[in-house]
Amino acid sequence: PTNPPVDPVKNKVVLTTDNQILWNGNPISNGQLVSLLQEGLKMPVEPELQFEPDANASYDLSSRVLNIIKGSGITKFGFVGNERYASFTKEEGA
Repeated sequence: PTNPPVDPVKNKVVLTTDNQILWNGNPISNGQLVSLLQEGLKMPVEPELQFEPDANASYDLSSRVLNIIKGSGITKFGFVGNERYASFTKEEGA
């Protein structure tokens, strides 16, 4: 299968509850992820890579994908969407 395009500014990797890896909304394989990360590193300015696992995504898949990302040499990397799973409220009397 052909790879989806690499955005020169930012790309998002999403992990779904049914063990899919999505690149900017497109399902991809582990091999395609490696290829897309390498393509991004060849750009004049490295695009930002955002990582957003679903709350119920497999820990094993998350670990494998993070290892692929770490091994790629990507430096502009961040977790996004975590704020949806936390509640920050001030307790009374605090």
